[in-house]
Amino acid sequence: MLSSCLTDNSDDETTIIKKDRKRKKLNPLVQKSSDGLKSRAVKSPDSDDEDIESVMVSYRSKRVAGREGPSDMGATAVLEIETEVDKDAQAIFENALKINKELKGKEDDKLYRGLNNYAQYYEKRDTAQGNASSGMVRKGPIRAPANLRATVRWDYQPDICKDYKETGYCGFGDSCKFLHDRSDYKFGWQLEREMQEGTYGDVDHDPHQYEVDTDSDHLPFKCFICRQSFKSPVVTK
Repeated sequence: MLSSCLTDNSDDETTIIKKDRKRKKLNPLVQKSSDGLKSRAVKSPDSDDEDIESVMVSYRSKRVAGREGPSDMGATAVLEIETEVDKDAQAIFENALKINKELKGKEDDKLYRGLNNYAQYYEKRDTAQGNASSGMVRKGPIRAPANLRATVRWDYQPDICKDYKETGYCGFGDSCKFLHDRSDYKFGWQLEREMQEGTYGDVDHDPHQYEVDTDSDHLPFKCFICRQSFKSPVVTK
């Protein structure tokens, strides 16, 4: 009788037991790759599949052995920061010369062709410096060479260790990122100032320029710590 009741109750109710998934603890000593191609996109009830796919980014190899970019690795690249060749001052002047040659000896047709295309009665000719359209003959900006790509660095920030230059010692040692150089040199602005004042090269005529002072008791010019002149120095042995 009891068994029949248990069978009846089991038929009426079905119990589903779901095992809780254990949360993995992050272990820094265990390294592994990602979960393959599984996307971990979090779906919200308001978002659809198209919005989620637009956020996901995937990359695919071109399966080509060649390198990206130009085959010559940019050796024949030209300078592209200047004005286009067909729009610069030289191109405008060449177009004006062409129009003047076409209209030479013809009657004025009263047609306005722009500010740069007025009739020129003085014809410029080629010289030893260059042709008539180049900047060597005419007035105006000169077309920059396209094969020169210069990288300019000014000397306003010389990467030289100041401590090593003044004292001969640096606490960073070989790991210092600045250059350990104690040579005497001048900045560019100092050379320009001497050129303007007319004192450039006066030190070269000093006969005692390369003499080495052998006096060991000689004090430095200024204190290396406070960078001020000595007032009452203490002489020690």
